[in-house]
Amino acid sequence: MDRKLYALVPSEWDGRKLKDFLRAKWHLSASLLIVLKQRSNGICLNGTPVTVNTLLSKGDQVVLSVGDDGVDSYFEETPMDLEILYEDSDLLVLNKPPFLPVHPSKGHVNDTLANGITHYYHQKGETFVSRCVLRLDANTSGAVLFAKNAYAHDRLRCQLNDGLLQKEYYAIVHGKPRGHGTIDAPIYNPPKATVKREIHPLGKPSRTEYFTEKENGALSLLRVLPQTGRTHQIRLHLSHIGHPIVSDFLYGDEHDGILTRHGLHCSKLTFLQPVTGKEITVKAPLAPDMAAVVQSMALRLPYRSLDGYVRETFGEKLVKISLNAGLSCPNRLQGRRGCSFCSAGGSGEFAGTPQKSIEKQLADGKQLLSRKWKNCRYIAYFQAFTNTYGPVATLRRLYEQALADPDVAVLSIATRPDCLPDDVLDLLEECNRKKPVWVELGLQTAKDSTAHRFNRGYDRSAYESAVQSLHRRNISVITHLIFGLPDESRADMLESVRSAAKFTDGIKLQMLQILKGSVWAEEYGNEPFPLLSQEEYISLVCDAVSLLPPSVVVHRLTGDPPADLLIAPQWTLDKKRILAEIQKRLKQKMLLD
Repeated sequence: MDRKLYALVPSEWDGRKLKDFLRAKWHLSASLLIVLKQRSNGICLNGTPVTVNTLLSKGDQVVLSVGDDGVDSYFEETPMDLEILYEDSDLLVLNKPPFLPVHPSKGHVNDTLANGITHYYHQKGETFVSRCVLRLDANTSGAVLFAKNAYAHDRLRCQLNDGLLQKEYYAIVHGKPRGHGTIDAPIYNPPKATVKREIHPLGKPSRTEYFTEKENGALSLLRVLPQTGRTHQIRLHLSHIGHPIVSDFLYGDEHDGILTRHGLHCSKLTFLQPVTGKEITVKAPLAPDMAAVVQSMALRLPYRSLDGYVRETFGEKLVKISLNAGLSCPNRLQGRRGCSFCSAGGSGEFAGTPQKSIEKQLADGKQLLSRKWKNCRYIAYFQAFTNTYGPVATLRRLYEQALADPDVAVLSIATRPDCLPDDVLDLLEECNRKKPVWVELGLQTAKDSTAHRFNRGYDRSAYESAVQSLHRRNISVITHLIFGLPDESRADMLESVRSAAKFTDGIKLQMLQILKGSVWAEEYGNEPFPLLSQEEYISLVCDAVSLLPPSVVVHRLTGDPPADLLIAPQWTLDKKRILAEIQKRLKQKMLLD
């Protein structure tokens, strides 16, 4: 195949050597440079072949002939239905079916993918030199990447070595792994082994990350991201954690009756086009045999839910009891009314009454919740107002009442980033040594101009500093965000999610609600301002979830407004319907992806 690369010499390269320009412009390797120098027209300047020591002048045209110049691999031609996923002047990506080897070998002379590609290009009057960047075992299906010329092959191999060429796989495994995990286990090639690898301290460092996408109890579909590229890495690593790939003759049970080959499929490749630098993502639809097995499984939502995290961490369901410690907020001093969206209850409308002790509020909550959940443990949630705003002695007494309850598994404390002095942080660290402490910070938005409008009282840097202080004490942080704040665009809201995701361990999402008794209730009554529709909010939440790293736990996708205080939007009262629609959209998105 013929392929030329063109470039005009800019003024800063005037008088400098051509070989330095070639390395800077196209990052040519030494071996590729040797190949080009050996060709009669491999390196031309203004239409004339030149040596690499030639001095350049501004405006010179440099041309490299990186094509194969008539060279061919001369594989036998075999007509074949190729599923081409992507093709340009430098690349070819195909969806390889199972049982098809990539290259000819002993016993497979004319029944390989390379034979089919040879026929494809010869029919077009072009030559074909096989340069496979990512090979797959014969029984592994999915995306296979070929380079059409030596330059593209060289640049893609560099991307692979530098971790810029990213691969994703689907694997069907036995059992039910955790929702997300990373396997760090060195892979060793024993001296007398021919094919099979093993986990051994003498092996090469190997790392595989996985996410559970679907499961039915007996089998699970995993999305797998290998972060190193060892032979049989995915198959060996998954077997190592007790969840071998189905029908794997090397590392599992070949005769398990699930498939007639191991259930592994390369589903996605992401890389940079070697000439233009544009990012390219190519997806390979699941092979029919694996798709038939997967069809019977239930989709797992594409985020880490609070319920799932709690069950993984504590081995059981935990139920939240909202508490009112009778504290206030620094934003309400000297006659101020707090944040503009905040009602008189300080976001604790469902919490207990401060006239009752914490012990009594917990007892009342357990009695009420036990009607639905029997023999469970609880999260003691200090919800109303700012729950670190007070003398340390007072806070210690309140927290210790909750910690002393044997049914309380977690202490969750809602507060402000500007109400965490060192003595309070020390107290939280002390409590965290007894039982896990979660601190919920009300960021609401990462945009300081919006925060100033609703009288938040601190800037974004205060939030970031507070998170860092809490993390230094091994205390988990939950960040509260509000969608639909006045004058914020969709991009602003999603940027708040991106910003928080860099710091937080958990996140709560909520639609702006206009509540009676708030400052904005008065403003809205005098001159209503735009609020998000239900459709806009659902769409935002679905996009927001996709921005979260797998480690971030989603504590809430929508709020639960008090019906007697809610002015607008009324659609937020139907929490079950909103959550159902969000989950429906997320599942649809997963199926489309």
